[in-house]
Amino acid sequence: MKFSLSKLASVISLIMVSAIATAEQTENQPAPIDIETITVQGAMTATPLSQMATSISVLNEYEIAERQAQHIEDILNRAANVNFASGASRGRFVQIRGIGERSQFTDPVNPSVGYLVDGINYSGLLAGASTFDIAQIEIFKGPNSARFGADGLAGMINVISKETTDEFSFNSQVGFANYDSWNIGAAVGGALSESVSARLSVHQNSSDGFITNTWLGREDTNNVDEFTARGKLSWQLSDDLSVKAVVHLIDVDNGYDAFSLNLDRTTLSDEPGFDTQESEALGIIIDYQGLDFANVQIQTSLLDADLGYGYDEDWSYVGIAPGWEYSSTDYYFRDRQDSSFQLKLSSKSSTQNAWVIGAYYSNETEDLNRQFFDFDLWQGAEFDSDVERIDSAIFGQYKYMLSDTQWLTTSLRLATQTLDYLDSNLIDESIDHSDWGAEISYHQTVGQNSMIYGSLLRSFKMGGVNGQSLSKVDDEDVVDFKQDILDNAIFEAESLVGIEFGIKGSNPDGSLVLDFATFYQKRDDIQYKNSIVNEQSFVDFYNNAADGENYGIEVCVSYMISDAFDAFANIGYLKTEISKITRQDGTSIDGRDQAHAPNYHINAGLNWQLSESVTWLIELDAKDEFFYSFSHDNRSESVVLTHTSLDFRLGNWQVSLYARNLFDEQYANRGFSFGNDPRDEYVGHLYEQFGEPRRLGVNVRYQY
Repeated sequence: MKFSLSKLASVISLIMVSAIATAEQTENQPAPIDIETITVQGAMTATPLSQMATSISVLNEYEIAERQAQHIEDILNRAANVNFASGASRGRFVQIRGIGERSQFTDPVNPSVGYLVDGINYSGLLAGASTFDIAQIEIFKGPNSARFGADGLAGMINVISKETTDEFSFNSQVGFANYDSWNIGAAVGGALSESVSARLSVHQNSSDGFITNTWLGREDTNNVDEFTARGKLSWQLSDDLSVKAVVHLIDVDNGYDAFSLNLDRTTLSDEPGFDTQESEALGIIIDYQGLDFANVQIQTSLLDADLGYGYDEDWSYVGIAPGWEYSSTDYYFRDRQDSSFQLKLSSKSSTQNAWVIGAYYSNETEDLNRQFFDFDLWQGAEFDSDVERIDSAIFGQYKYMLSDTQWLTTSLRLATQTLDYLDSNLIDESIDHSDWGAEISYHQTVGQNSMIYGSLLRSFKMGGVNGQSLSKVDDEDVVDFKQDILDNAIFEAESLVGIEFGIKGSNPDGSLVLDFATFYQKRDDIQYKNSIVNEQSFVDFYNNAADGENYGIEVCVSYMISDAFDAFANIGYLKTEISKITRQDGTSIDGRDQAHAPNYHINAGLNWQLSESVTWLIELDAKDEFFYSFSHDNRSESVVLTHTSLDFRLGNWQVSLYARNLFDEQYANRGFSFGNDPRDEYVGHLYEQFGEPRRLGVNVRYQY
């Protein structure tokens, strides 16, 4: 749909009328309240959000519950200037301020936006991103390689599950929604002895999905079947020594049948696809505080993941258009193993001229087996590749106090990466690259509760190998582009330099909280996906554009008008531009907006305490149109989505009745442009993967 100002105005009017009505019913001014301190765990040392000189959206367990989120894609729209792309069963590819991948097929990808859970690197593995028993989601925006390395070019999503406690606790949840959706979860924790505490959580989320396969007569070919288990153990060995361990088990068995030749939510696939993840992970953190001059932390992790992704390539069935049709599938099976080790020393003082130094090492291997139909040989074929990536770095941070109200923070990471690539076509490539990330920030407190800041940052992302295009270099269908493929065997590293200014603060009683940031980011050697298309054959490969610009503002504000009413808004404005991109057909898109970079993003809502036990939430998401890709000029449509929930609390129980996308707007979060319908002899179309339709459901929670 086109952006509807009238509909947006109607929703805002409803919010304002409710606010005014509630305000008029409240005769007394709100009493002073305690100002909540939000601590950012993903910083080099745990730091209050109000002292971080960067834009970070922090979503806590209450906001996750308000949104009735079962997966991280259900909550991302609460963060300004954050977008995501599907092309899979879930929105697995995240863009922050217009930067981030939109898909992964054959080639290994160094993500622009990383994803950590309890310190374990799950970058690129968002299929199993359950939000059950999560304490906090931290979305770092802008250049963050100084903190996170090559996976932090554009930002980082850092997720922390609930910690162990000495007190016994039990949480449970069960829910049902339309499209045969249901979820159930439970978490239990407490002390096992005077020095040991533990927590265990399990969660199952299931749904038929939002697709009807009319050829097979099924409604579950795009289903959701996601199981997550997490265990945590904390052991205080002595006053100075503690050990924390975390174990993750994820089993995702989702279907993938999302693109329709009919351009709607009905498919004709006779071989529906899949999107699976079976992974086990272990993380250990050892903290030692017995040294006189520093605290020592050792952190190590292991991850083993088996991934499957496949789809019906023709999106149809045999017999749909005799003489024109084809029938094929494309399957990708990955075995990924990650190991990491980090040693960090931090000063005893966290305020006066505090410092951090450390070293990092990780080894990641990814073995790919692709099973596909080779149109040149007109038979099934396989492709195998082995990739080993070794990252190492030294890093540090220093906080220098200029006065009681002013300080400087400097951070630096010096990193190296080696990448060895070998595939079944005997393509053997190696890359050895060094780079650096840095940040220098000025902070000044204003009054008791506010801070202004300015930051200069640099970030980086390593290069890679275009194995998929090299494997087709001798194909007859792309023989005219052979030299282009050979010239782009390897794509170079990308860098990002940013400037950011902002203010974080609240009024004295904490009823009004504001986080404002304005930023400018300069991209150099942008990695972007190019395509060679010749009739039904196509080859994707990564190129480096000359440069690009991303700039805008982000505003996060919450206001408690009274004890009965509070409102919030997360607003993002983004302008992007890319330079010197020429497609293989000779057209130039110099100066065009970047892909998946909407100009505006609004999330706003109100909470109304109708009574002591009943709360009503109404919330909207508004997002501007955006280009789907660099290889074509098709765009999404702008959209306004409205969500609402009614919560009833009685003792330890909470019942939530909710509706997401209340007005059942049809919108898309991924789009491709080519011909794939034999019924019209492969005329080009825009094919889109649609987002969540109207969801009506109930969640029942018990907390002890």
